[in-house]
Amino acid sequence: MKSAKSLIYVACSLVLALTSMSAQTGGIRAKIPFDFHIGEQLLLAGDYKVTIEGTVLHVARLDGSDFAFVPTYSYGHNKDTSPKLVFHRYGNHSYLAEAWMAASGHELWASPGEVEYAQTTKQERTIVIASTLSNR
Repeated sequence: MKSAKSLIYVACSLVLALTSMSAQTGGIRAKIPFDFHIGEQLLLAGDYKVTIEGTVLHVARLDGSDFAFVPTYSYGHNKDTSPKLVFHRYGNHSYLAEAWMAASGHELWASPGEVEYAQTTKQERTIVIASTLSNR
């Protein structure tokens, strides 16, 4: 009985430690000079902090006025990749498509609005270079 409790305690401690480590990715900071969509949500141009926790991308304007949470899927790993955000642009409409941080890429699912623009408007890619945030 005592060993079963010890095993449960160790397992819970391990889960908490791993959750804590994934939350402390540090993230990136980017100055985005244009309004953009994350899913169907429009965010205004400005300075943003972008972090990943598990498969959820957190995007928050540094002044606290805008934020979004969106599910992603892992796009790839490349130790030589600098932090950046990749946007798909359709005329005056920009959609966040990828976030590269900590040598891994995370791709966002295309929203219904983006899919609609993609059917009628030529897509361009815009890359915003970001800087790494410390883990403080």
